Parts: sequence; structure tokens; C-alpha cells
Amino acid sequence: MTPEEIGKKVAMKTGLRVADAGRFERFVLQRAKLLGFGDLDGYAKFLEGKSQEWQEIARFLSSSETFFFRDHGQFELLRRRIFPELFARHAKDKTLRIWSAGCASGEEAYSLAILIDFILPEREEWNISIFGTDIDSQAIEKAKAGRFRKWSFRSVPTEWLQNHFRQEGEKLVLSDRIRDMVRFSVLNLVGDPFPDLEFRDMDLILCRNVFIYFDPQSISLVASRFAASLRSGGYLLTAHTELIGQRIPGLSSLLFPEGVLYRKENESPLKTEIPLPLPTKTSPAAIESVPGETRQTILRDAPPSPMLEALEHANRGRIDPAEASCRKAIEADPLDAAPYFLLAQIAQMKGNSDAAEEFLKKTLYLEPEHVAAHLELAALKEKKGDAPRAKSLRQAALSILRAMPDDELVHPYETSAGEIAIWLDAPRV
Repeated sequence: MTPEEIGKKVAMKTGLRVADAGRFERFVLQRAKLLGFGDLDGYAKFLEGKSQEWQEIARFLSSSETFFFRDHGQFELLRRRIFPELFARHAKDKTLRIWSAGCASGEEAYSLAILIDFILPEREEWNISIFGTDIDSQAIEKAKAGRFRKWSFRSVPTEWLQNHFRQEGEKLVLSDRIRDMVRFSVLNLVGDPFPDLEFRDMDLILCRNVFIYFDPQSISLVASRFAASLRSGGYLLTAHTELIGQRIPGLSSLLFPEGVLYRKENESPLKTEIPLPLPTKTSPAAIESVPGETRQTILRDAPPSPMLEALEHANRGRIDPAEASCRKAIEADPLDAAPYFLLAQIAQMKGNSDAAEEFLKKTLYLEPEHVAAHLELAALKEKKGDAPRAKSLRQAALSILRAMPDDELVHPYETSAGEIAIWLDAPRV
């Protein structure tokens, strides 16, 4: 049995791909020796049915790096758009089902609980079910304990720490009020069957920074299962670039500055009062500093620019009009990188990776320090098997991020430079 053959078994069992063959070979040889096997044949036989060893491999092939409210932009999207819509939709039955898939040690699932507790004053009247699952049983046990080191809170507002955590030695312990909102369990997204009675009729599924470790077949399988697990009108939210270009039967795509949102078809979203996203050359801080009523008047009375029109069309799933507005924006200002970047996202959603690559190259030509364009082009290159080019693009993005203040927001993700840098620094094995 060769390391490559074991890697194929791993992909079939867990969906995790081996990106660095040499590093994986050293790992399995070390594990075989540690467990007392003279060769990999014995180790391969041992793997059959040994769930704990599969978890050791899964832990090696993925990163458990996480923290509370990771990716501020996406949590802002949840706060301003997704949760208000879901609350309105369930105003009568007051029932909400949410799933944090690949939750690691629980920070994401608990972040969702804290956010809901913050924005839903009558929360006690609701039946809120939040599920957290991960393949790693050790991570799940840590999640259930609800005890975290301060490093997990590097993006949490101080008042929320005071409201929901208490200090015990070197750790912060989560309040029972929040911990009781979440149920954790071990689940292999590839090897275990779902949807079942527990993981069905979901209003929202978060699966972020998980698909980046999967092979293409597993990405398609798990995404399709998530679609089946959602109720009509439910949403799937992934990390940036993870599923762009991936066709998922039953799900339609909506583009937001903070990321791509996938909605189960056959139901139109409710009309909610959401501020329009702003183009690259407009300062969000300057607009947000204006009082709300005046800000809405400014946005309403200002002549709609083609770029604003394109973003609004994309937000509402009107892809062809969004594309047409982007081309108008290019005619109006050929040196603006924003329409090229949006065109790249649209091309990926349509499955045209070659066109997307060209648009991203144009984006970088016009704006060489466009972090998101570097990252999305890296994701495209990786999908095409060009790992060295993907690595160099991510390194270029990391160099740009390190030159920025940690708290500076990166457009269009609306996530801080420090957060994205931490993600890029995590090992990709």
C-alpha cells in the first residue's frame, strides 16, 4: 500500500484531499511507526473501521483555526440581511433552525447564538435550534465545554464578553444562556448520511473554510446534500471563493459585497429594508457616518450609477442585468476595477472560469493591490491544478495585507486585513 493509495482512501472516507503529497507521506509513515506497524499495508488494514485514526488524519489535513465572529463582513450580512428576513418569515411559528457545519471547537456556532440573542429581544418566545457538527470528536468535546482562551476572542466587542462570559483562570467560560442554545455532535459530511430527521428543514447552513479541503467530487456531494437539507427559501453561506463556479442543483446564487449567498429555489426572498452596497471608490465609513434618514435620502436622490445598479441587480439575483450594468460602468470609467471584479464573480457563477480569470487579471492590472482579486484568482488556479501559481497569488495577497493596519476592512469582503491574514497563514496541506 502506497501513501497515494491511502490518500485515495482518505478522500473516499472523508472527502479531504492531499495537497502536499510529500508531507502526507511523512505523516502516514510516522503514524504507522507510532502504532507499531512495519509497513503501510498493516496501517491501511488498521484504518478499516478505526474512526479515531480517521480523525487523526482529518485533523492533519485540515486546520482548526477559528475564533468568535470570524469574518466580520459575513456576520454583518447575517445581521443586516439574512436574520431580519428569517425572523420576518417565521414571525408566526417563531421557529428557526440553523446549522454550523464543520464548526471545529464551536466558536462559529456560539457566535451565531450570541448574535441572535443580541438582535432578537423576544428570543425566549422563539424555538431557536442551532446545531454544530464536526468530524473531530476532540473539537466537539471542547465546543461542548464552552471554555476558551482569550485568543478566540480577538474580534469580539468588549461588552459582549462582559455579557456572555466569565473569567476562570486563564480561560473565559460561556454563559449557560448561550451554551444551551447550541447542540453539538460528531458528523462526517462525506461518510455519514444526511439529511436525516435531525439535519433537515434548515433555514440557514454555515459551512465556511471547509470546502477548501475537499476534493471536487466531495464538494459536489456535500453541497448537494446541503441543498436537500435546506427548507424552501433557506440559505447556505460559505467562505469566500469556496463554491464560486460550482453548480449546485436546487440553489441559486446572490452576490453581496460580503460574499456569495446560496438560496434554495422555489421561494422569493422577503422584501427587507437593506442599505445598498457601495462601489469600490466610495468610502463606506463616510456614508455610514451620516444619520440613517439623511443617508437614505442621499442614496435615493443621487442619480444611480451603473456600478450601483450592477450591485443591486446582483444582490437580488438578477445576473444578466448586473452584467449589462457592469459593462455600462466600464464605458463610463474604463479605469475602475470594481466592474471587472463583479464580472469575474458573475462569470464564475455561470461556470465560465476562463472568462472569470481574464476579468480578475484586468482587475489586478487596474488595481494591483486588490486582495480579493488575488484570492479569487488563486482559487481558480487551484481548481485548475496550478498549485504553484495559486500559492504565489496568496503570498502576494498576504504581503499586501501585512502592509495594512490589522483593523482596516478589505473590500468587498468587509473583513479586516488581520483576519484574512490569519486565514492565509494557516497551513494548507
